[in-house]
Amino acid sequence: MDDWSHAGTRRAPWAALAAVLATLAAMAAVGALVLQQREGAELRKDVAALGRKVDAISGRSDALAGRVGDAEKTIQRKEAGLAPLAERILRSVFTIEAQHGFGSGFVAWVDAGGTYVLTAHHVVEGTLSGTVTVVRKGGGWQGSIVALDEKNDLALIRLDARPRGIEPLWQQPRRTPPRTGTELLLIGSPFGLEGTVTRGVVSRVTADAIQTDAAANPGNSGGPAIDRQGRVVGVLIGGGGENVNFAVPIARACEKLRRC
Repeated sequence: MDDWSHAGTRRAPWAALAAVLATLAAMAAVGALVLQQREGAELRKDVAALGRKVDAISGRSDALAGRVGDAEKTIQRKEAGLAPLAERILRSVFTIEAQHGFGSGFVAWVDAGGTYVLTAHHVVEGTLSGTVTVVRKGGGWQGSIVALDEKNDLALIRLDARPRGIEPLWQQPRRTPPRTGTELLLIGSPFGLEGTVTRGVVSRVTADAIQTDAAANPGNSGGPAIDRQGRVVGVLIGGGGENVNFAVPIARACEKLRRC
């Protein structure tokens, strides 16, 4: 009996040590689990923050894509809007065949006395007969020169006829000049090429002239300079090359050619 009891006494410290080690192991396991949970929570926070940043970037990209799409649509509408405008104006623009050359002109207004076409003075200058031929798409009408303004390089032609489809472009006199940067259409017959349309902007405005970079060539003189609303702002009278061209402000027609 004493031998067994001594043996049990000798084994007791080892059992206690084993229990302590087991407890430490358990605590280590618990600590590792807590650490893993804490690291997992921090990792989830990082992932959530990254997700929010991705969403924000995606939102900005979508917004930018939307703005680009809107700009493209605006440009498309703007470009599409020029065709019907030019088509409408072309019905009232003519080639002027005079004694010493040709140029362009446009129906400015109509009344009970006839149809009135504005052109440049130098287009009809030297026409001793006082008559010119006004041509559009194969049709021709005789016109009488009824007023001249050599100072402003303007002339007025009257037709007794009223060509089909015309729309007076200056029936109600408008005298407000365009602003620099205003988009313009020039319509006329450069080199005899009837119904030519070019586009540019107003480069400079003075009391005497409207400068534009819209292309013009011999034969354009007398044709209208039109803004995007279809309003005549000037009558083309000349060019200096390199797309530096000039129109006399339409208000100058009020000095000698029309009572405004």
